[in-house]
Amino acid sequence: MDQLTRRTLLGGIGAVAAAGIGAGEAWGAPALRTAADASATLVKGATFPEGVMAGVPRTDGATLWTRVPRGVFEGDAELAVVVSRQRDLTRPEIVRTVVAEKQWDGCVHFPASGLVAGEEYFYQFRGKDTVSPVGRFQTLRPADSNQPVRIGFFTCQGFTEGYYATHRHLAQEDLDLVVCLGDYVYEATVPGVRGIDLNLYPQILPTMRAKYTLYRSDPDLRAMHQQHAFLPLWDDHEFRNNYSKDNWTLPELFFQEKKSAAWHTWFERMPVPRYANDMTRTYRSLKLGRTVELFAIDNRQYKDDQPCDDGGSIVCEAADAPGRSMLGAPQKAWLENGLRSSGARWKVLANPNMMMGMVTGANGERAFMDTWDGYGAERGELLSLAADRVSDLVVVTGDDHDTFSGELWDTGFAPGSPGNPGGTRRAGVEFVVPSVSSTNTGDLKTVAATKAEEQKRLQYNPHLKQIDMRQHGYGVLEVTQDDATLSYRAVDKLHANAGVTTSYQVRTGRGSSTIDVL
Repeated sequence: MDQLTRRTLLGGIGAVAAAGIGAGEAWGAPALRTAADASATLVKGATFPEGVMAGVPRTDGATLWTRVPRGVFEGDAELAVVVSRQRDLTRPEIVRTVVAEKQWDGCVHFPASGLVAGEEYFYQFRGKDTVSPVGRFQTLRPADSNQPVRIGFFTCQGFTEGYYATHRHLAQEDLDLVVCLGDYVYEATVPGVRGIDLNLYPQILPTMRAKYTLYRSDPDLRAMHQQHAFLPLWDDHEFRNNYSKDNWTLPELFFQEKKSAAWHTWFERMPVPRYANDMTRTYRSLKLGRTVELFAIDNRQYKDDQPCDDGGSIVCEAADAPGRSMLGAPQKAWLENGLRSSGARWKVLANPNMMMGMVTGANGERAFMDTWDGYGAERGELLSLAADRVSDLVVVTGDDHDTFSGELWDTGFAPGSPGNPGGTRRAGVEFVVPSVSSTNTGDLKTVAATKAEEQKRLQYNPHLKQIDMRQHGYGVLEVTQDDATLSYRAVDKLHANAGVTTSYQVRTGRGSSTIDVL
């Protein structure tokens, strides 16, 4: 029950939501009645099938999101939004009317502001006769806070390949926020325990939107969003596997137009504010008091084409060629300046693709050219900066589907890595969280073969300290003034009511850039 100190049980929220407009007599609050009565056009019969979300939290608020589907003969929908410190929504801090515009598929992005740092808030969207679920979020901690920070991380959640019990357990964690490290939806589908998604490689806006509608039909995913502030990153499967800024692996007509539609949908369906001078920018930083500054980067939108035809388990001289970029010049400069100037004790980098080297053979073959292994020169520049100028860097990574914990050296490789340039200076640590449901090595190989592959990776990668290629689940990073600990949570993707266990805990102490497996 210790986890109840900073969070609200979903059951309590659900009871309020189920009670409808009369919950907690909230409509009786004078400010709310005035706002509601000021508009005779609050929509009737609104439904909220994708739930609610609070995204990109700030010290004074967050972006609140919901969606009211609009039919062919329906127009925009006007709603009231209520924000309160009270679970039953009495004594509201904010009451506004907002419009769910049909041109944005009925999505609402409301910038709640004027709130108090480090506080818990509840919110709800309301029509004339129906209401959304009640959501909860916590504003970011005050700038002078030295309190511990807890962040949940997940990645790679192919809908058909497994159930989302992971999200039910994430919803029950005591967290400051949840980060998606990419691959929130998949453009393709792998037949699995939930059948097959026939909406393959969506080409137009309606079918791209349908992807998010399908994924948000899962009640456990909606429950997680209802309970925690959320920060999404994008990777590749929101559009095409392993695409770069200019092309996909295979020739595709109208590539840029389809990519534009994919990200139009992402911005619609995600609770993120947009930069007025750069409407597709997603990279940003969040300061959680003095303890953590979280840097969220975009490894896809500005990425040069992968070297050596995007091969895997190969030796590729072009992988370390200067001038090739994962981040693009503006984002790289922003990240370098941010890391150098950050006043936080810990710099946490939310990173979609693995940064440390991953050797798969005695000749120095690298696993994937789509990761930082295909962008060795730029990786070396960033990690050299970290080794020289940045203290206490923790990189938390998605995409790989398997679980890894490793130490970062200035070249990406520890001394003694076969066939690759071993580093001379430590730069930080990296924790790679497992997929929620997308196929990992253990899904494709026998247990014995998977364990053999794990041992081979440990043999060829001396910077690697922990590996599990069989489990699915998520990660929880707890950061104090003195250390950062990643707890890997294992959840069986094949059972909707699966439990959760802590499979591994790995720790790094301040000033060490080393990992202890607890």
